[in-house]
Amino acid sequence: MTNDINFLTGIKDPYLKPAKPFLTEDKRLKVIHLIQSYPMHCPLCGQLMRRNGFRKKPVTIKILPIAGKSTLLKIKKQQYLCPPSASCPKRITRVAQVQGVKFACRIANNVKYHIIQELSDNESMRTIASHHHVSVNTVERQLMGLEATFKPNRHWLPATIAFDDFASGKFAQSKMSMILMNPQNHRTIDIIQSRNSHFMRSYFLSHYSKKARWSVKLVVVDLFESYRNLIHDLFPKAIIIADHFHVVAQAYRALQSARLKVMKESGPNTHEYRALKHYWKLLMAKEGQLDYLHYYPRRNFRYAWLSNQEVVKRLLNFSSELRAAYEYYQDLITAINQRGQSLLNQLIKQHNLPVTMRRVKRTLTKHRQEIIASFYTQLTNGPIEGTNNKIKVIKRTAYGYRNFFHFRIRILISLKTSNLMSRELSKKRTR
Repeated sequence: MTNDINFLTGIKDPYLKPAKPFLTEDKRLKVIHLIQSYPMHCPLCGQLMRRNGFRKKPVTIKILPIAGKSTLLKIKKQQYLCPPSASCPKRITRVAQVQGVKFACRIANNVKYHIIQELSDNESMRTIASHHHVSVNTVERQLMGLEATFKPNRHWLPATIAFDDFASGKFAQSKMSMILMNPQNHRTIDIIQSRNSHFMRSYFLSHYSKKARWSVKLVVVDLFESYRNLIHDLFPKAIIIADHFHVVAQAYRALQSARLKVMKESGPNTHEYRALKHYWKLLMAKEGQLDYLHYYPRRNFRYAWLSNQEVVKRLLNFSSELRAAYEYYQDLITAINQRGQSLLNQLIKQHNLPVTMRRVKRTLTKHRQEIIASFYTQLTNGPIEGTNNKIKVIKRTAYGYRNFFHFRIRILISLKTSNLMSRELSKKRTR
């Protein structure tokens, strides 16, 4: 019968015995009645204590739902007495304790474990609370109990780090927080509340020792200028690597601006305007990936049978400035994909560029060494961009967060590649 009780309740306590009646239930609630009694020794003298009846009021403990119904245990606990004697001068009283339930707590440990497990899934706290028939505050307490698990190691940082910002909400003045990651194994190191330079400086100085910061050799960041001075101060031995994505994204936006400029100059309801608006995706695609084998009737070109490559050629004939911007954009993509340093130098020396592409050239000139360093390391912020998408889903599911610490722990527990989580799991395996 003990094995049946352990299987039914999920509490592995060999001293739990069934009471009469064993089970009562209504439409919403199941109640299992049990008795807890076992031999107990005095904590002072070590002698076997006397059984002194049962508590008048049974103890109520919440367990996992059974058949979709909220389930409670009502346990009659044995009371114990050790009267005064020569070996034990004080009168000692005790009450039986249930294994699998924390002292003075009315929720079983396995319920808490299931709540923590569901916190790693993309579900709101209210939904998790309804699954286990507990309050939202109970779920929040389990989440806050994980804060010590996700505490950064002050004396360690990987040799390669990457950080990027993401929209977090009202936790910072800029409404942007930072994610710190190891780009080589894609493990998240921590979530930083604000991307403000002063805040980040104080964060790294307070959370990581000088030895840990000086051990960083490579830092992958975007083109945000304020990060450069911060990196030189905090990680003096690190080489800065410019992220490929942000370099290409700036050229992408510049080409879009050139396209929109031609459309405005042509005016609405013109052939050029409609063609550039309808086939803009072909204009932004890589030149080597354009289809030149299959032909389709194109409505904007009087239903002429054209391939994608021929459509792009006709679009570029609309404007010499658009053609120059397109060729510069394609050469930049080729230089980054082929890691061509000579081609990059040619782009930097190129003259007579469209106005929209001059800013891209200034960026390449300013961050030339950082871009060349990325050719050799082949490191990007791509893993962070994927993590940012998951963070957006977490935020949307919860309809936003008001507490940054709840938000941070929820992100770290949801990311299976969290460096803090893997460090904690390795400790448990060692034990």
